[in-house]
Amino acid sequence: MYDPVETELSYSYLSKLQEECTELRWALLGGWAVYLQVQEKYQRAFGREYLRSRDIDLYIGAADQAKLAEVIRKLQFAASAYPFRYELIYEREEKRILSTKEAKRKPIFNLIYLFLDVFSDKETKAVGSWVFPELQRVELEFMQKTPVLSISSLLHLKTNAFFQREKLDKELKDACDIYALLFYSNNKANITIPLRKAIEKIISRVDLQKFIAEQVLGDSLKNDLVSYSLRGLL
Repeated sequence: MYDPVETELSYSYLSKLQEECTELRWALLGGWAVYLQVQEKYQRAFGREYLRSRDIDLYIGAADQAKLAEVIRKLQFAASAYPFRYELIYEREEKRILSTKEAKRKPIFNLIYLFLDVFSDKETKAVGSWVFPELQRVELEFMQKTPVLSISSLLHLKTNAFFQREKLDKELKDACDIYALLFYSNNKANITIPLRKAIEKIISRVDLQKFIAEQVLGDSLKNDLVSYSLRGLL
């Protein structure tokens, strides 16, 4: 779905973050969390990787925000357009990280912007974060030695985002992630009211069904199977 150069860059910095955050209370959410939650079962079913992510979404406990700020600086992430967002700018041809000043002198088509979005349960001055009070009760699991949000927590955030996306590519990826979590994770999901509405949205739109069929099932002609499977959950 995304440019492999972008997803490989994102994955490499995900690994660096994991190395630097071993003593912190942190966890992945978003696309990379879905990837880790479904990868084992999905790999067995299809013999290939689940969809990789382009950006990194990270939960950090309020008590560890100052330490995360140090990690962000160490890895050379810079403040971006939103208080909770940090970015790295990578030059494709030179294969190196650029400063904001350097990037202004480069062709935009050669630049990759890697975004790190930080989420927390409480606001502090140590690091910018998008505060979700419900993260105070967040459930964490370890997948491939990496802390990630539980299936129920991921689906809760994914279904909320699914109705707020302005960009089509984000909406399409959310639809794929919701479907994958429902059918390829190791834990059965509770069908909450928001999740039911998300399922109904996918069922009502053939474009979402076709995209899931192509990207997740590997065959765009299986859109009827996507709809049938989802209807069975309602």
